[in-house]
Amino acid sequence: MKTPLFFLRARKALPLLALLLAACSSAPPVPRHEADLGLPRRIHVIERAAGQPSLDRMLVVQQIGPASRWSLFDPLGVPLARQLLQNGQWRSEGLLPPNAAARALFAELIFAWMPQDQLDAAYGPDAWRAQTLPDGRRVRLFLGSGGSDCAPRWTVAWPAAPAPRNAFTITQSDGTSWLVSPLRGQP
Repeated sequence: MKTPLFFLRARKALPLLALLLAACSSAPPVPRHEADLGLPRRIHVIERAAGQPSLDRMLVVQQIGPASRWSLFDPLGVPLARQLLQNGQWRSEGLLPPNAAARALFAELIFAWMPQDQLDAAYGPDAWRAQTLPDGRRVRLFLGSGGSDCAPRWTVAWPAAPAPRNAFTITQSDGTSWLVSPLRGQP
């Protein structure tokens, strides 16, 4: 029995498709160079995912010598993730198991907090886009190593003035969003 032509072509195209998808979806990126992120920061994040209840989190980011420490807590103060970022490498700190979702959030926050004039050097000129919408909202898209050939891995959106400049929303490609704002009583 002969194999249909469609299946032969599909079999040849699978490796190319896998390469394209790998370029568009890889581990959360780390900038090529350190940036001044205005540390320390203490923020409130609310995770919203379709069909799931909203989850409140607290994040503390501080400079510890040459590294930055990223500590994510639930509302009762129970640690959910603790990571150190040093020389472009993440490593776990303490006895907490790896938390891929938290590490992705940390990478997204670095992108959001990085000054726009440093993004080309940090990620490459084809890895991101930014625009100001007619209503005054600012939007920054992270495309990743696949550049403009990929859908954005995440989008950061700041509301129009007079909303606080340090409050924003991160929306991941799967529709999960994080509402980010300083903890009350913080500058």
